[in-house]
Amino acid sequence: MRTIFHSILLAFQFFTVVPVQKELPLTKPTITGMFSLLPWLGACMGIVMASVFYSLQHWTDISPLLTAFLLVVGFIICTGGLHLDGWVDMGDAFFSYRDTEKRLEILDDPRIGAFGAMSLLFLVLTKIFFLAELIEKGELSIMWIVAVPFLARLGMSLYFIQTKCSKQKGLAYFFKEKLYVPQFLIMTCVSMLIGLFFIIWWSGDFILPLILLVVVVVASGLYKIWTVRNFRGSSGDLLGAFIEGMEAILWITLLLLS
Repeated sequence: MRTIFHSILLAFQFFTVVPVQKELPLTKPTITGMFSLLPWLGACMGIVMASVFYSLQHWTDISPLLTAFLLVVGFIICTGGLHLDGWVDMGDAFFSYRDTEKRLEILDDPRIGAFGAMSLLFLVLTKIFFLAELIEKGELSIMWIVAVPFLARLGMSLYFIQTKCSKQKGLAYFFKEKLYVPQFLIMTCVSMLIGLFFIIWWSGDFILPLILLVVVVVASGLYKIWTVRNFRGSSGDLLGAFIEGMEAILWITLLLLS
C-alpha cells in the first residue's frame, strides 16, 4: 500500500503542476507504479477540465472559441507546460535537418528556436480550433474531455514500453532502467481494457471508442519508427511531445467522425 501511495505522489510530482513537497523513493516498484498510473493521471486532469467545461457551458455565455482556448490553457496549467516543452524541443531538433547527434543536442538545449516556436503555435491553434468546432457542433462531451488525456497517456506508455532510449543518460533512461517491463506491460494492458470498458459504457457507443484506441496503438507504433529513425529512440522530451501530439490527433479524429 505504501508503494502505491508513493507511486501516486511521484506521478503528481513529475507529471503535474501539483507541488508534492516530499522526498520519495525512486525504486523499481514505485517508478513502475508511477508509469502504470499515468493514463489514470490523465483521466484525473480530464475530470478537472471537464468540471471547468461544465461550469462554462451552464453558467456562462462565452463563445465556443473562447471555451476551447480556456480548455487548452487549463490542460497546459495542469501539466505545468512540461509536455509542451517537449513538443517545442522536438520541433526545434527535427526541423533543424541536422544529423542525429546534433538533433539530440538540440533536444537538450533549453532555449527555444524559430522552428520550436512555429511548432508550438501550430499545435496550440490546432487544439483550439478543433475543440471549438466540436463545441460548436455539440459533439464535445464531458466524457471525451476525460477520455482523450487518458488515451494519449496510454499511447505514451505503449510507445515507452517498445522503444529504446536515444541515449544512456537523462531522466527517461533512468526511469526505463528502473521499470519492471513485464509488470508495466500487464498493468498498461489492464488499464487499456478497463478504460475502454468505461468509455464504451459511458458513451453508449462501441465503434468510436474502438477506432480511437486503434488510432492510439497505430500512432504509438509509427511514432516509435519515426523517433528511432530521427533520434535513435525515446527521450523525456519525445515522451512529452507524443502526449501533446496524440491529444491533438484524437481531437481531430473525434471531429472527423462526429
